[in-house]
Amino acid sequence: MLHRCASSISKLLRRRGSVLLVAKLMVISRLLHKTLSQQTTVPPFVEDLRNQLASLRRSLLRRLEKRLASAKYAADEIIEALAAYCLTTSSSSDDAIRYFHQVRLDGIGGQLELVDPSGENVLNSLRLYVRTLQTSKILLSRRLSDVLSKLKARPLLTDPEIRSLDDLDLGVLGRWVAADVNNFTPWIKLSELSKSDAEKTIKQWSKPAFDRFLDGCRGTLTNWLDFSKLLSLRKQTLELWLSSRSSTPTHSSLQVLEGIRSVFNDRLRGILSEQAKTLDVFGQGVASGVSHWGDRAHTASQSLWAEDLISLDYSNGSAAFKQAVTDRLLGRDDDVSAVLEKYHGWLSVIEESRESIDGLRQIRWADVLDEGEDEDLDIEVPAMLNDDDPRLLREALQVAIEQAFETLQNSLSTTFDTLEKPGQSGEAAFMLKTIRLARRDLPVQFISSDYALSQSIVPELQKILATDIVARTGPWKSPATSKSKSGKVPGRTLWEGDPEIPVQPTPSTFKYLRRLVRSMDQYGAGLWDASTTQTLKSAMLDEISKAIKSSLENLNSPVDHEDSKKSASQDDEETESARNGEDSDPAMPETESIESDSAADVKDRKIQLYFDSVYLNDAFAVQHSERSQLTEVLGTLRSSLDLPAKATKNLENAAREYWKRTQLLFGLLAMGSEL
Repeated sequence: MLHRCASSISKLLRRRGSVLLVAKLMVISRLLHKTLSQQTTVPPFVEDLRNQLASLRRSLLRRLEKRLASAKYAADEIIEALAAYCLTTSSSSDDAIRYFHQVRLDGIGGQLELVDPSGENVLNSLRLYVRTLQTSKILLSRRLSDVLSKLKARPLLTDPEIRSLDDLDLGVLGRWVAADVNNFTPWIKLSELSKSDAEKTIKQWSKPAFDRFLDGCRGTLTNWLDFSKLLSLRKQTLELWLSSRSSTPTHSSLQVLEGIRSVFNDRLRGILSEQAKTLDVFGQGVASGVSHWGDRAHTASQSLWAEDLISLDYSNGSAAFKQAVTDRLLGRDDDVSAVLEKYHGWLSVIEESRESIDGLRQIRWADVLDEGEDEDLDIEVPAMLNDDDPRLLREALQVAIEQAFETLQNSLSTTFDTLEKPGQSGEAAFMLKTIRLARRDLPVQFISSDYALSQSIVPELQKILATDIVARTGPWKSPATSKSKSGKVPGRTLWEGDPEIPVQPTPSTFKYLRRLVRSMDQYGAGLWDASTTQTLKSAMLDEISKAIKSSLENLNSPVDHEDSKKSASQDDEETESARNGEDSDPAMPETESIESDSAADVKDRKIQLYFDSVYLNDAFAVQHSERSQLTEVLGTLRSSLDLPAKATKNLENAAREYWKRTQLLFGLLAMGSEL
């Protein structure tokens, strides 16, 4: 009989038979083994059967644990498993409930310890939590007690399921069974709980179980980096809870909802912060470009009128052509484009996250909520999920972006501090271009429209560039030293009016501006925005102011000017004498004539110097500046002119009018010249 019980148990376990029937057979086997063990002569096979039954008992308990840990089984199957557990382990109904809750608690934590990129483990864990609460409500409503009471109602060997097992052959072997085995009736301690006690038991498990769920979620969500996928998982998780909240007894429906929102919002804010911090890659790219500037060749700035632009592909709406024109116009050369690619990649990620956040407002949570009432949930759920959470995430994104730009500014400032060597204007131009182009594409929905990236270092970079341009352009040859073949002021014969005044600047002044524009053009047209051009103009005004002041001092110094005139005249006469083969011996009567010519020449040169100075003052005019650096020196020069006030006014008007007619010849310099 004992051997047949062991064989039947083994067969039922292999065939996935009733676990309760297996438990009944296990109890009968235990009784039979006890009876045989008490005999004076114990058969040798009894010990082997004991070991076999112990192994079968462990298999049964594993089977029971597996069933209890799964959320896919119905309440009746759970009740059957708990009844089998009570028979197998001689446990009370309370012990069975506690065991069930512990298995489920371990199952909730175990699911969240799995590495699942799909997030299904989070849903399974919450689903297990919900099903446990729903099943507990059924278990504590006398359903389990009723099943256990039936087990206590009659002896096990009279159970119809036991007697229907042909393998036991009770009709033949039953007569040999001892009376205490034949009459054994299970005794299981039952606890009759009131409704309030049942609710208290459920709540006592619900709170720590949900805390376990939240802790596990925090751990598993740490590995999530995809913002949109995490939002999708959040939606599924909330849908799972909201669709079953009214039918699920818990410690607090509101706390469960708040907990789910909190654990997901915390990780979503973390992802947003991590996304924003990747802006530092752009700053590192700028730093790398500056530090390795001298280690590689750089593409020269290309003109909009270069021949290679004509040969570009014009298909697909001339996309390649338009892109090339835009790149050249904005100064996006290879160095700048390589760095800006990282910035634009960052912008794309931020924009995608922003759209995902705004999309939360479109979810119809009213369609998800069940129709049951929940006295613990006295707030408007759709408003919380459609308004509060998107606002919370948007604010988090804004804070993260602001912090990212602050970090970027510090990074750019650190890079600027490395520009110590003279002649690093190329690096300065590179930084100016990248900063300016980054300013064009700021995430304006999160950054103030008047925000100026790296405002503290841009003026210094512009000064470095302006200093290099001034050096490249070279000194200005003022009319005080310029001479034509006749030794007079160049263009003197073209003067008009009464008294005669210049109608154009000297050629040296015109050439000076041409050299300046060529120096500017070497860095590309895209660099010279209004502020950079104004900084250059200020530097040029300083240089011109010094040159004019020096020229005026030379003209007002009779000795210096006379020596200069004599030297120039002597050179001319010696050259002429050398041609005629004669000695140079100027006659005394010519002294007064020379002095007269010298005085007239000084006057002419002052007049031409004033014309050129006014012309350059307009060329280098700085926007929003009430007083030019040349104002004082122009006033000094004006007072030294021997001209009527009207003629001086006409001279100034002629110089300004000439700049208006010629400014387009100096396109880069004309940037922002209109006040």
